[in-house]
Amino acid sequence: MDKFMSRLFKVLAFAPLLFLMALLVLQTVFALDSRALWFSDEIRYANVFEHVIQAKKWLVMYLNGVPYPDKPPVYFWFLTTLLPIFKGPTPALFMAGAALSGLMFITATCALSRFVLRAGREVSLGAGLILLTCFYFIGLTHYSRMDLLFASLITASHICLFLAWERDRATGLTSAGFLLAAVATLTKGPLGLVFPLLTSLVFLAWRGNLKRFFRRDVAIGFGLALLVLAGWIAAAWFGGERDLVNNIFYKQIYRRAVDASHHEQPFWHYFATLPAALLPWTFLLVALPLKRLVSGSFWAGVMASRKEDSAGSVFLWVQVLSGFLLLSSLSTKIIVYLMPLFPPLALLIARAFLNLEQDKATRFMIWTGGLFAFVAVTLPFGNFFHQWPISIEGLWWVALASALAAAVLWFGRRLSPPAALLTLGLLVTIWVQPLMLITLPSLDRAMSPKAQGELMGEYIDQGYTPVAYKIYSGVYTYYCGHNILETQDLPLIERMTAEEPKLVLGIQRKYWDSWENRPKSLRVVHEQWVVDRPYVLAIKDDGTAMTPPTSMTAPNAEEQPESMPAETTESTAPASLEQAMPVATSTADTPAMTEPPLGDETTIPQPLPEAGKAEQPTEQ
Repeated sequence: MDKFMSRLFKVLAFAPLLFLMALLVLQTVFALDSRALWFSDEIRYANVFEHVIQAKKWLVMYLNGVPYPDKPPVYFWFLTTLLPIFKGPTPALFMAGAALSGLMFITATCALSRFVLRAGREVSLGAGLILLTCFYFIGLTHYSRMDLLFASLITASHICLFLAWERDRATGLTSAGFLLAAVATLTKGPLGLVFPLLTSLVFLAWRGNLKRFFRRDVAIGFGLALLVLAGWIAAAWFGGERDLVNNIFYKQIYRRAVDASHHEQPFWHYFATLPAALLPWTFLLVALPLKRLVSGSFWAGVMASRKEDSAGSVFLWVQVLSGFLLLSSLSTKIIVYLMPLFPPLALLIARAFLNLEQDKATRFMIWTGGLFAFVAVTLPFGNFFHQWPISIEGLWWVALASALAAAVLWFGRRLSPPAALLTLGLLVTIWVQPLMLITLPSLDRAMSPKAQGELMGEYIDQGYTPVAYKIYSGVYTYYCGHNILETQDLPLIERMTAEEPKLVLGIQRKYWDSWENRPKSLRVVHEQWVVDRPYVLAIKDDGTAMTPPTSMTAPNAEEQPESMPAETTESTAPASLEQAMPVATSTADTPAMTEPPLGDETTIPQPLPEAGKAEQPTEQ
């Protein structure tokens, strides 16, 4: 088996990207439409995308009918390329976007191997297999976020700039590198430009060639990047989004860097989370000769690398170390911010693993097999250790797949590193199938607000005025199909309840229970856990409207009535109701009001600009 797998590895290395693409497709394609969109990023980004394609908000993003400063537009432009296939903003489109971003990430990693590390195709294949066996990376290829695209663009920028630093002058390469950094910045934020800048400065300083950064071609490239970014900001400013521009510079840049209101973590945060994010490859530490780190000869070799012909390796280490220190110095710390470090890490890990002595590779295989064995033994008891009022499905199937992986890794523990790496890649591809097709979809009832959002949409369609109290903005919007009023003002909700003939309210259970002056006309018709807390849906009407009995309830939820909302005619619906998702003339084009006048037939309810501050963190 070892000879066959080793030869197969060498054959696949002739075109590493083709095999890696096939493996990624097998890991993702069957799960594209297997589950709902989850709280909180997926459902919010889905509604932002709806505003892009339906309200034509292409330049400045909108969420729930109001400007959304947390994210630039490039990721949502990228998703529009999938519309000819999926025909609309469906969950499958967003999952395909995640998988395609994963392919771009792997492609960028292979390019980094070829043009920077230059260690051969086997290392490229090995790095791709390391990514496709890294649990955290696999998870991101099944979750709709822009981080994989963001990191891919940063990696491409690094490649161009490294090639430029090898030349005395390279206007085309520096321009391409900085323009890619600008596009990365317009994908997620200013770190898209900071990462390549920092890596370049540290690398050139280490090599004793810092003056290379201050030449004309760099000024041209950097100027082009600033021109692109300034063009987007100017277009937003002159397009009437001045408050949004101020928000970007203060909240999204300054506050995140030095004074985060959410996700603030100590300096050592990533020292704890990076090992978890790299599993199972963290176990490689037990196989590496770490004692060398305390030897003088090792550090003498490191210093000698400044002048030796090892620029590619040095550049990758600079990417990792400078990026890690940069992220650790920021006030906001989230594990997904580490993704730009994964391409160089994957290459360094691949090169180290493929050159391991047999006994050390065996040690890694035993530890990894032990992890799968632990999952196999503990996972069947998973339903005893969560707080949700649901039964997670497929745990036995995932446990069985884990046991299979553990057994194969044990019996194949003496495989050579190339054969071991290929075997692990195939095993993980099998292992993810029950996880993605059975277990994760069963979590919809606890991770997605779909059930409550769709029920709210049914009530809105029947003439109920929607309002939500202290929620993450946009939690209900995608699945209810309407922009809704989001507020922290309970007296406003009390007045609306008194004045509106029909009202539907989304609110956390803890706020519902502690509401001192809660109107008696409100009654709970649905309760559901969303991640770590229960939410209730309450209505006020004349008592004739009922709720379908299919609602998933949390413990102690109020009894569910047994019929659908009563039919109402358009003339009886509140005039303030928005009847459809935003179009070019929707609420997104109307300034948000501090408080919507009730009963005014010309008024469309707008989300309050300050709504949800207490519960809405700075965007990840």
